[in-house]
Amino acid sequence: MQGVDVKLPILWLAVALAVTPAMAEDVPFNGRMLELGVGADARPILGMRGTQYAIQRNGEQLVEMARGCLARQGGVVVESTDPAQGLLLASVETRFRASFSTQALRSRLRFEAGDGHFQIIESDFVLAQDGGEGSVAHGPLVQSGGIWEKGLEALVQTENRLVDCLYR
Repeated sequence: MQGVDVKLPILWLAVALAVTPAMAEDVPFNGRMLELGVGADARPILGMRGTQYAIQRNGEQLVEMARGCLARQGGVVVESTDPAQGLLLASVETRFRASFSTQALRSRLRFEAGDGHFQIIESDFVLAQDGGEGSVAHGPLVQSGGIWEKGLEALVQTENRLVDCLYR
């Protein structure tokens, strides 16, 4: 009877995991992976992870170089760096045209570096759109319509400029 007592909680756990929907899904986009949240039609975009690049520098050098590269880009503010840990955090705001008007997309850029490699991760997306009558509405970036693609393409351009700068 003791074996039944142990198996029952394990069975309940297995059933609970089977009926619980996934909280996020990864899908490819423009050479990167998007992390999408659960949603019916308009799924929120939670993050965008780039590929891991190989380069002949150590993590500290890469963070210092990335700080200099980002400082020369408009719309980017380096918030903190920790070269010893191979980490740089920045806020990015990019503007792009979609739906017959100019949109703005903000994100948090996380630059992670180690000896001989680095990766760029973006998250905390906030889309600013014309709310009518001169107001601006801020909201999450969702995978619906075409605005999200144009916004992420603009962020990818910022990332590409950083990558190009690091390889110079």
